[in-house]
Amino acid sequence: MLNLIFKDLLIQKKTLGFLGLYIIILTLAFQSVGSGAFTSIIIAVTYQLVITAGSLEEKTGSDIVLNSLPISREKIVAAKYLSVFFYGLMAVLAYLIYAALLRLVPIPINIPPITPESLAAAFTVIMVMNGIYYPVYFKTGFVRARIISLIVFFAFFFGLISLFEAAGGSSSHGVLQAIAGFFSSVNKTQFSLMLIGGALIFMLASLILSIKLYRGREF
Repeated sequence: MLNLIFKDLLIQKKTLGFLGLYIIILTLAFQSVGSGAFTSIIIAVTYQLVITAGSLEEKTGSDIVLNSLPISREKIVAAKYLSVFFYGLMAVLAYLIYAALLRLVPIPINIPPITPESLAAAFTVIMVMNGIYYPVYFKTGFVRARIISLIVFFAFFFGLISLFEAAGGSSSHGVLQAIAGFFSSVNKTQFSLMLIGGALIFMLASLILSIKLYRGREF
């Protein structure tokens, strides 16, 4: 199964090569977002890696090749879901490295620290986003699933940015301020654990559905 994940990494070597540049550009672009910048960057980078892997597989027809090999469809699906966590961890590691490098530059750049809450928020969104994307991907293929993924990504991405701006007092939207106020009043550790737990359950249900859909798909 790990070989399938490494295969996805190998086919997008060029994307991985620009990973640091993406993070630097996003860090500079999200200076006004405050503490939500880290969460937004991890979500954006992970989304890029997932979509690039699907796009390249579509171009090369590697999904057809995989189904001609003695590899169960269950393993193919499970590898895709595990790759989401792998991409997320890669994004976090790259953020740490390039954030350290940016601090050496004599330019006033705000580099938000990684907190347990921002980490939990990032992985919660990553799991939910791809939990929606992958059943469509394994049922219909990349072309149609890409549309769904794009819609979900922008909904979560800009929704979170707006929410963090409300939490920082930069938004006057009443509903967003109320939601931000609720988050600030609850126990952050307990709430983060609840988010991660709920997202893991959702991801597991999505995995089971994707396996069922992929078993019935014809190539």
